[in-house]
Amino acid sequence: MGVDLAAGAPFLRVTGPGGGVLPWVLVRAPVVTHSQHTRLSELAGEGCRFAGATSHQGFPGAGYRDERDYGLLCEAWLHCFRRPDRFLPTAGPRALVSESDFTDPLRVNPALAAVPPPELVADVVHVSGREPWRQRAKNWPLAARCLSRLARETGLRILVVDAPPGAAEIPGVRVTGPLPWRLLLDVVAGARALFVPAVEDASPRVLAEALCLDVPVVVNRAILGGWHYVNSFTGVFFDGEEDAVAAVERVLASGRRPRAWFTAHHGPVRAGARVLGLLRTLDAALPDLTHVLLTADRGSPRRSVSATH
Repeated sequence: MGVDLAAGAPFLRVTGPGGGVLPWVLVRAPVVTHSQHTRLSELAGEGCRFAGATSHQGFPGAGYRDERDYGLLCEAWLHCFRRPDRFLPTAGPRALVSESDFTDPLRVNPALAAVPPPELVADVVHVSGREPWRQRAKNWPLAARCLSRLARETGLRILVVDAPPGAAEIPGVRVTGPLPWRLLLDVVAGARALFVPAVEDASPRVLAEALCLDVPVVVNRAILGGWHYVNSFTGVFFDGEEDAVAAVERVLASGRRPRAWFTAHHGPVRAGARVLGLLRTLDAALPDLTHVLLTADRGSPRRSVSATH
């Protein structure tokens, strides 16, 4: 399938709200490099137990993993799928929880956003990616066709962030390279809609961030993860090039204010309580906590999952 199995850092530590490390590690991507195998052995030697998290395209489904039996390694699964049996091992408890559910509305807040530079102000924003695996995950071919049509038929200001290098120019569509996270939030906060044509995107954090910024979303109905964010309060689905323009026009005319919905249903405390509930079914010795948090393993760059894309 041409999937880059080494694209994501595979481990997240489960911690208490105060940062205390718990004996659980989430495996969120295939373990394929020598350093990743070494780190897995170290974690197992420390007595850690493993659960899976579906954060890398269709991992751990066929075509999205290496030859390791992740059903044996992982005792439980946090997943993003409508039909989890298509992708997940049959054994072990499951919960519908995505990394992007941990997006923190206190940090991703329209009250903190600055006005972006004029060249980055747009009605509709699409966030793509430079690496081939990101272009596949973000579905650049469909994005280009839909945005071309949107520009041609509506006259809306359209911006592509982190456009694929060498992509053909689309009349009426502005492009920019990758942006620092805070500037990206400013750009999204200044938009009227986020356009998400992705299919193979399991945990689209920019989608959750747009909702926290009170920006409605237009999302491919076939997306693997993030579909559970789309409802009458937050945005609309579209099915392809033929109905993308109508979907954008519908969401722009709706006056949706999605931040209140996201805050009421997701965020670190609510998502962390669901993860804790799942792990408690397997580990009665976990301390008396209200919720847990997820932090990049020390073998990876240390940053909160809510700040990644």
